[in-house]
This record gives sequence, C-alpha cells and structure tokens, in this order.
Amino acid sequence: KPPEGVTIAKPPYVNDNLGSPAAADTVLGVERLQPLFHLLNGDLCYANLAEDRVRTWWDFWENNSRSARKRPWMPAAGNHENELGNGPIGYQAYQTYFSLPETAGNTDVTRGLWYAFTVGSMRVISLANDDVTYQDGGNSYVRGYSEGAQKTWLEKELAAARDDHDIDWIVVCMHQVAISTVDKFNGADLGIREEWVPLFDKYGVDLVVCGHEHHYERSHPIRGREQNTTLTPLPVATATDVIDTTKGTVHMVIGGGGTSAPSNTLFFDPPQCRVITSVGAPDPATGKRPPVYMKEQAPWSAVRNAPHSYGFATFTVDPGSHPGDFTTIEVTYYDVVGTDGALAPFETFTLRRPRRD
Repeated sequence: KPPEGVTIAKPPYVNDNLGSPAAADTVLGVERLQPLFHLLNGDLCYANLAEDRVRTWWDFWENNSRSARKRPWMPAAGNHENELGNGPIGYQAYQTYFSLPETAGNTDVTRGLWYAFTVGSMRVISLANDDVTYQDGGNSYVRGYSEGAQKTWLEKELAAARDDHDIDWIVVCMHQVAISTVDKFNGADLGIREEWVPLFDKYGVDLVVCGHEHHYERSHPIRGREQNTTLTPLPVATATDVIDTTKGTVHMVIGGGGTSAPSNTLFFDPPQCRVITSVGAPDPATGKRPPVYMKEQAPWSAVRNAPHSYGFATFTVDPGSHPGDFTTIEVTYYDVVGTDGALAPFETFTLRRPRRD
C-alpha cells in the first residue's frame, strides 16, 4: 500500500488473479489432515493473467509451501499455466517450477506435462488436457500440440496398469472436465469425451479428479456414451454411498481451492450440462476463439455442493486383508469453513473393487 496521499497510477504488479483468502485457509485445512501426497488439478495461480508473473508464482509458493515442503504436491497443467512467450508452447514456467516423474517419449517441449507414479496399489496418471480440449482458455491456442503422442502414451500406460496385478486402482488427475452442471461457466469439453473417455472406459479407470469449474460435484459411475452430438456419458448405477468401480468411472470436479470466482451458485436445476463442441473463428480484437456450446441433460449427475464454495477431498485406501479380498477407497469431501483451516465434512462415500492378486 502506498503512503497516505500518494497515488500510483499503475501499480507495479497486480496479484489477485482470481485468488482469495480461502486459498490460505485451504492449505491449512490440508495440513490438518497430513496426507501422504496432494493432487493439484491445474490453474495453480493464474500467472498468465498477471502483470508480474514471477511475483504471482512467488506468492503461490509462499502460500502452498507450508504444505508442499512436507509432502509431494503433484500437479496437472491447466489452461492458466499456458503463458504467452514462456517456451515453445507456453508451459516453461510450470515445467521449471515442478520436478516431475520422467515419461518415455517426452521431449524438452512436453517434459513434465503428462506423467504417472505408483503409490501402494494405486497408479496415478496426470494428463495435460489443453492438448485435446476445444476451449481456447490459455494465452495461446495449442490444441493438438503433442500430435497424438500423449494419447499414445496414455493408452500404453493404462494397458500396463490394468495388466499389473500389483495395481488395483487407476486414478487420473487432469484439469478440464468431461462433466459439469453449472451454467455460464466453462462447461464440459467434447475433446475430452472424444479422446480420453473412451480410453477410461476401455481400461476401467476407477476415478477421475479434475478442476476448471470452481465448485464441487461428482458423477455416478459412467461407462459408454450416447450416440449424440455431445457424446453424453451413460450412468451404470445410481447408488451414491458405495460404488463398484469395475462397472464405471467416477468423475469428481474439485475446483474450490480458493478462487475469488466460485461457481457453486450457478448449478442448473434440474441438472444439465453445457458442452463445448467446437470453437469459432478468432475474434479480431482479442485473438480468442469463442466456444460453441450445446446443452444436454445430465443423467450422470450424482452429488453437487451448492451451499459451499471452498473445499477439497481426501482419499483413504484400504488394500484389503488377503488375496481375492475387496479393496476400498473412502472419499470425504470437506468444506473449508474457517480462517484457520477449520473443516466440516460435506459427504463421505466409498469406492470398491476386488483386489487384482
């Protein structure tokens, strides 16, 4: 803040970037529970909107290192990690700040944008969705930048995980979404439904966690799709307490990490989904490609959190006690309700499948 009576016409940096004090509260909430590791589903600090990008990243780390210095924070690249002029396709800051697992076939351009790691009986796969989404959401439009390399890697990774009898669970972490039931926000992206979701079905992915939309909701387990323009996912069960993931994949939108622009007040009632099916020609004034939307009914919608803007989920794996037993993941979504990271459970449910051994 400048001294009294002094006016700065143009501040040296603007550092809100869709953050809020809830971002600090959320980190304290995470640390209350002391997880083994933390998944961060993209749009980390909106540096691509900032006048001073380095300062914005600095503030991100100053806040989150209270947790990240104690446990791995494993990210997925979001559209706001795409910074104009920052490397060949815009992700060089993200690639520099995070040291991520090596991936066969990655180049200097794509290093760290997609990767996988194993924790116990779980294989976690992090994807870079700007490669397949239609939405023009970054500083530059890079759809198709990997020329199919990421999809080829993903299929090999999924096939290997499902063939490995030491792996029970396959969890995908990514930014943009295949499901959303809010109006006047980003919406679901047909590119994900075209490119990723058939692979999730083919190899029986158990859980997908994503961000992009600034609220919490989850789907019923889905498998297959309608043969319509939006490729509407098909729910295979409607129970919301115990879910057999051998029958379908549960998608969770976890986007309430501290944004100043939450979307939890924008839910369609009854549930519907706006799907980006293509983009228009670039706007001469902005250079941005406007999204083209189609609306669908959302029979896959299971649970939505309208009352609360901020929160996160925890995942507790029970591997089972003997070969042939069932293994479970207990999932709890917590609302962040206090400035000291105070938490209140919003819901708890269980994912269940047979062990692979």
